[in-house]
Amino acid sequence: MRCDRGPMARVTIVTDWWPPRVGGVESQVADLARRLAAHGYSVHVLTTTRNPTPIGGVCVEHLPLPMAGEIAVPDLRRVRDIAAAVARSEPDIVHAHGMFSSLAIGGVMAAHRLGVPSVHTVHSLLRPWPVFVAGAALSRSLSRHASAITAVSRATAGDVTRAAGRTPFWIPNGLDLAEWRPSARPRSHDLHIVALTRLVTKKAPHVLLNALASTLSHVRRPVHLTIAGDGPERRRLERQAVRLGVAPHVTFRGACSRDDVRALLAEASIFVQPGRMEAFGLAVLEARASGVPVVAMRSGGIPELVEDGRHGLLADTEPGFARALIELCANDARRARLAAAAPRDLERFDWACVVAAYREVYFEAIARAQTSGRHAKKSAAATA
Repeated sequence: MRCDRGPMARVTIVTDWWPPRVGGVESQVADLARRLAAHGYSVHVLTTTRNPTPIGGVCVEHLPLPMAGEIAVPDLRRVRDIAAAVARSEPDIVHAHGMFSSLAIGGVMAAHRLGVPSVHTVHSLLRPWPVFVAGAALSRSLSRHASAITAVSRATAGDVTRAAGRTPFWIPNGLDLAEWRPSARPRSHDLHIVALTRLVTKKAPHVLLNALASTLSHVRRPVHLTIAGDGPERRRLERQAVRLGVAPHVTFRGACSRDDVRALLAEASIFVQPGRMEAFGLAVLEARASGVPVVAMRSGGIPELVEDGRHGLLADTEPGFARALIELCANDARRARLAAAAPRDLERFDWACVVAAYREVYFEAIARAQTSGRHAKKSAAATA
């Protein structure tokens, strides 16, 4: 596949996660590619996503690797194929995404073989303990081959540091803050709770319905929960809603576009995030930027986005989550104060800052690779 070259550096992004797949990583990687291209970079994407969505100014190439579900099958023999694809893109730097993605691992190893500097971005927490053990083995291997490592939150950076003994750069996920401004429309007297999450066990969506049942028994006003997102747990959650008697108060919207999410947040009274394993929490950032107070678990990267008592309420347990939701539903004045503070002080998450940070890391990775190359040449000369 041939692609036009831009006037500046050539970046090859290696990722399993790409639209039309829906998720935080997919949207982040696609937005990064789009914005790097807008800055004059020539961007080439290598992805295992089938029928990848094209983006103007970005060359997107599908790699037909064996798949286990939506992730490339781990097979070191495929590094040669990945290296060939990377070499065809003629990059100045390779940017791989994902800790447990064999495509990302292969991309970093391929770049090392080709003598091309690489950046490896970790989007996930290395928890619980079995995950940490597996992540530690991968981290130590990748830390030897990647020119630079980045993490999307300080919580993730801490996990990577403990696993690999190497401190990554912290670069948060980005958002176009201008697109997520608080709605000027007055909020309804009815309470509209919004959740945006994949319906999988890891995201703990059942906590939402339990908390809603508790809220309805304490709050004497109309309350409705909209869950945007889809996944294998949807049928079970629908049955849970019937069993708890809250089904008339719940709407399962399924997968939603970015415009749909903005419209939901424009009408939302409260945003809820029940998962404990959020490395970052992009939906929480979108809610804050939209002026919606947040109820979430005090875990992972969420406390970096939500200051308890200022932008929302954080809980340590499932009963605590329900109590926090009841508190915000019952206290209009407090909810209004949190809503007013939510969109403040988010400048570091704006895409302009995030892209600038990645560009700095690219320069750093290239400089490290050049220094390493000079040292290698000196060592070779000394032993000749």
